[in-house]
Amino acid sequence: MEHILFQKGIKHTAHGLNFYLSYFDDIAKVLPRDCYCFIVGGWVRDRILGEPVGYKIDVDLLLTCDPLKVARHFAELVGGSYFEFEKKGLLRRPSIATVILKLPPYKYRFDFAQIKGRDIEKALIEDLLSRDFTANAMAVSIDDVLSIGAKQTIIYDPAHGMEDLERGILKPVSLENLEEDPVRIIRGFRLSVEKDLELSEDFLEFVKKKSYLIKRAPMERITLEILKIFKNRNSGKVIRMLYEYNVLQQIIPEVERWKEIEDQGNHHRYSLKEHMLRVMEFVDKVVEEREKYLPVELLKDVGQREFLGEFSDLELLKISALLHDIAKPHTFEIRDGKITFYNHDKLGAQIAKEIGKRLRLGEDATKFICAIVEHHLRPFYLRESLRKGELTDRGRAKFWRDCGDIAPWLFLHAIADAFGSGDDEEEVSWLLRTIHELNEFKRKNLANIPIKPLLSGEEIMKLLNIGPGPKVGEVKKALERAQWEGIVKSKEEAIRFVEENFKSLCELKADRRSILES
Repeated sequence: MEHILFQKGIKHTAHGLNFYLSYFDDIAKVLPRDCYCFIVGGWVRDRILGEPVGYKIDVDLLLTCDPLKVARHFAELVGGSYFEFEKKGLLRRPSIATVILKLPPYKYRFDFAQIKGRDIEKALIEDLLSRDFTANAMAVSIDDVLSIGAKQTIIYDPAHGMEDLERGILKPVSLENLEEDPVRIIRGFRLSVEKDLELSEDFLEFVKKKSYLIKRAPMERITLEILKIFKNRNSGKVIRMLYEYNVLQQIIPEVERWKEIEDQGNHHRYSLKEHMLRVMEFVDKVVEEREKYLPVELLKDVGQREFLGEFSDLELLKISALLHDIAKPHTFEIRDGKITFYNHDKLGAQIAKEIGKRLRLGEDATKFICAIVEHHLRPFYLRESLRKGELTDRGRAKFWRDCGDIAPWLFLHAIADAFGSGDDEEEVSWLLRTIHELNEFKRKNLANIPIKPLLSGEEIMKLLNIGPGPKVGEVKKALERAQWEGIVKSKEEAIRFVEENFKSLCELKADRRSILES
């Protein structure tokens, strides 16, 4: 901030601040001679705050010429992917052209939009004043930042965002702008935590009175903001704020019932609401420090799955944490004087599936989340078995058969759940020991077990001389269990297993040799 020469009005002169990005040179090459281009929003804000650029780079640009044409030419020049879309309800920038450039580990996104008007400066200021927060309502001309050694830059700041940043405040440009686009409510809570800025009083008062407005926003845009929250290492803090200001309840009404369960019984120190919010905060910590809890071989795929274009399995893990006890209010009972939540894991998976559909998360992402919710108690059941000396190889194998696809994420979730439940050091130690035991069992006993059944459904029908039907599925599942438990290790053993265990289904045996050779 010491590099800014503050002037009352709409402009500041910045000395020594570096807004340069090498791709700005390429954008300048494809701009028509009479076209003005301004860099706006987050790129300007973050350079003023002195934030590191990082691996994910987003740049918003405003042009006085056709943004679609410029973006297409830019994409061709740099080898990026081009697409365009319309932002419904945003009259000033209805058409957006986007260029995506992936150069691992870097990912660039450039959004091009148009401003119109005879007076270019007036049109720019009008656009900036229509934006969400004063910190995002600043712009610089691309002509001012084309040199890495630029000594001074003019910053357009009609909403006095610089002044608010100096005070460490995130303030809406106007409350009318929030009402026009309620998704900005979620964004405000996210940015305040990401940028370590205090939300202004007028923003918080507005949200207290009008959190219901969020229900008017398109679900796809709400979900995008929620997923952006979960990319942050302090997402739990944001979720707590969204809950306290009644925003989360507008998006996922089921969480309203958290407050119904004040006492969760002997295994929990906190109310359901506090437990859930604490788990959200601990899952951030566990994800950041995952190498501390899980061995390398379990972590190799964590963070590598991609969903919805720009998000990963880690964001989905955090959604799972948010929903893991969603069915507890539905299953609350007192049996023999004890508080119980029988089958809240199974019912929770069903509720999570409906929420996934509502949030437009897509089939693969929803399936992943539901699997973690459905099986989130498994590590704790196994912990109790291990403590009692009752954990068998069959039980270990069954876990890997049922949960192998999600095991690393399930373990991370369980660790966060334990911390969020107030488990003491000994209980957490037993959980980590359980995870270690399961991993060692897999490494020593399951490394060479085929993932798929050794016999296909067609081969089973041929062997038993039966037609299609549920019986084939039963045989296939039994064979798969036998493989996981190490009873069956080859195709010949699989044929023998089916013959010996399903004689009642067999009308006439087929030629075993033809099946072995298939």
